[in-house]
Amino acid sequence: AVDRPAVAGTFNSWSRVDLPLEGPDSTGSYKVTARLSAGEYEYKFVDGVDGWHTDPLNVPSEGLGGNSDLRLGFYALIDGVNASVGDGEIETRGFAHIPNQYLYFDQVDEKEVILRARVLRDDVESVHLLSKNKPGSARRMMTFAGGDAVFDYYEYHYCGYPTEATEYSFELSDGNATWNSESWTLSLDTERVVHTPEWARHAIWYQIMVDRFRNGDSSNDPPHHADNRTSQITHPWTSSWYDEKSWERDAEGRTFWKWAMYDRLYGGDFQGVIDKLDYLSNLGITAIYFNPVFQASNSHKYNARNYVHADDMYGTPGEHDRVAPLEDYRDASTWVFNDSDKKLLRLIEEAHKRGLRVILDGVWNHVGDDHPAFLDVRESGRKSRYADWFDVTNWDPFEYAGWAGFDGLPAFRKSETGLASEEVVAHIKSVTRRWMDPNGDGDPSDGIDGWRLDVPGEIPMPFWEDWCDYVRSINPEAYIVGEVWDPAEDWLDGQTFDAVMNYQVPKIAFRWFSNSERKITASEFDRLLGRLRIRYPRNVTYVLQNLFDSHDTDRWVSRIANPDMEYDSGNRIQDGATDYVDERPSTTDFSRLKLMALFQATYVGAPMIWYGTEVGMFGADDPMCRMPMWWEDLNPYDNPDYVIMDSLRDYFRNLFMLRNTNELLRTGDFVRAVVIDDQDVYGYWRTRDDSAESILVLLNNNAEAQELLLSSDGRHRLRDTVRLFGEVEFRIEQDGGVLHFTLPPVAGGVFRIGRR
Repeated sequence: AVDRPAVAGTFNSWSRVDLPLEGPDSTGSYKVTARLSAGEYEYKFVDGVDGWHTDPLNVPSEGLGGNSDLRLGFYALIDGVNASVGDGEIETRGFAHIPNQYLYFDQVDEKEVILRARVLRDDVESVHLLSKNKPGSARRMMTFAGGDAVFDYYEYHYCGYPTEATEYSFELSDGNATWNSESWTLSLDTERVVHTPEWARHAIWYQIMVDRFRNGDSSNDPPHHADNRTSQITHPWTSSWYDEKSWERDAEGRTFWKWAMYDRLYGGDFQGVIDKLDYLSNLGITAIYFNPVFQASNSHKYNARNYVHADDMYGTPGEHDRVAPLEDYRDASTWVFNDSDKKLLRLIEEAHKRGLRVILDGVWNHVGDDHPAFLDVRESGRKSRYADWFDVTNWDPFEYAGWAGFDGLPAFRKSETGLASEEVVAHIKSVTRRWMDPNGDGDPSDGIDGWRLDVPGEIPMPFWEDWCDYVRSINPEAYIVGEVWDPAEDWLDGQTFDAVMNYQVPKIAFRWFSNSERKITASEFDRLLGRLRIRYPRNVTYVLQNLFDSHDTDRWVSRIANPDMEYDSGNRIQDGATDYVDERPSTTDFSRLKLMALFQATYVGAPMIWYGTEVGMFGADDPMCRMPMWWEDLNPYDNPDYVIMDSLRDYFRNLFMLRNTNELLRTGDFVRAVVIDDQDVYGYWRTRDDSAESILVLLNNNAEAQELLLSSDGRHRLRDTVRLFGEVEFRIEQDGGVLHFTLPPVAGGVFRIGRR
């Protein structure tokens, strides 16, 4: 049985609704036809009964995360082309430069533009940019910017933008062969600049699920709800995660996985977060992303009962039921701020006092099945004042679409332009303004600093274009980040989001840092990272949330302890992942986490950690990754493996201090410095032409110590070298012309080196 099946992929931003399958026909088959440009795409089938399905006739290759691969045009022919560097043959069909795409023409600001050219992978020795501007001309070497399984990309930065139109072309060279492309005109176009909030470049993010972070006010501890029963028990914070309590077993048919573990409530609240804001500041955190905080029945709050009010379990009990009957969801003038709302506003105020930015999770696709508007529809049917809000598929008997097939998450009705009901759109906009400018004075400083958007691909793009414009009309510096797990060019072109949760980084990084049998080389790591960096406009790349885990994955160190799996795959014990090791990881695993953390803190984009990573929390995918935060004043824990790692927390604190005190790590260019596959060593510069120094980062991913020589490149004064971080030893040799490094096993170092 299927429910409204569709095809979703990189060609439609993984939307569940854009390409519905038609059928079934007489044979039981479904089909849809879509016209696509030449290129390489990933896709899956999706339906409302049991989610996502790989195409059984197109089994995915390694590295695609279970997605099927589709190649059209030249991409479909590429396997028959035998490219080889230095053979004197150039496959010109692999060349591309498309000036109206950000990948090839990235206007950074009024003074800088980045030009890129695409060539077939391993096909040419060099690419030059040829420019001609009366009365002179120039031939400039282009640098390798990254690549994928099919193509290489080269780039050149114009940092002093030409003041008049310039004609340019590209020259490809291989052996004794050269080939010149057609010509284009380089001209200033500031309309193409993609603007993102400046503060987001400097952010270090900390993700918090409030129920699991800190219990600061026991008076609002929630009752434990399960199967419509209520026993006045909040789950013990320090109990072992796998320890079943009596109230989790006393219902007929109830099991540990269905749904006792998911029903747990631990009592974390806004006061608990306020109490630990200084902890976050001292850790070096500058921005907080909260999982949903609006009124809802469970721990994660993705089943909103009400967007208008903060959850009473986080604030003051009884406040929602006191004021909600007096309010009209369609009329924001009837809404008031109750005591729970005021506690959230106080949290925002206290965070801002400490220089911490705050964004909330916006879940605009669906609500909980106890939302009053949905209850009215269920009771009154077509006569309900909210009859056009929800995706009702049958009125008698009453049937409706829930997100991912979950009846408890009724979805709003969609149209080609977004949400079908204008009242729903108006309601969401009113909610948006309420939390961005609470006192309504036009000054957003008392509100949140942005939004993280849940499952945005469920709603057609025109809604997001309109909503994002609305957000920026309230606060031009608001940060808008989407939950998009796959390449997100359609979302990051300046029309909608500023950023996405950059799940592409861990999909690449774990393959180098922690894989064993399926480990990639340092060269391939560099190639894939480069391709990702140029995938979006530069101003977007620098504000992406770079994470290694979240509430939707296994924890960072546990993923390291389970190598060779696709990212976020095979990690749900309740779904039969019997080979997954959900035990305390080894010392070696934590060493690899520290090396990855060094990379994260010095790489392009904003680091983000999931609460508890800094103290060594581990666990498989949801719900194990959501156990309560470990705190010293709550020891001893029932599970002796719940050991707070002070040294790891100090390591993160020092890393974040390093990033916060060195602007080059936040805004500098990224330039490859060292890639040595045999030694499993990788290094890069963070630099800028107008800077008097550069920062060098070296990573030794080898289980043995490695020696490394770095010769002068003519741009740096190696004699002026200072170690900023790590245990890597170095000495200056040959009259300042060579740096000799000794890299400990699975470790790295950061150095400041003067520029000439």
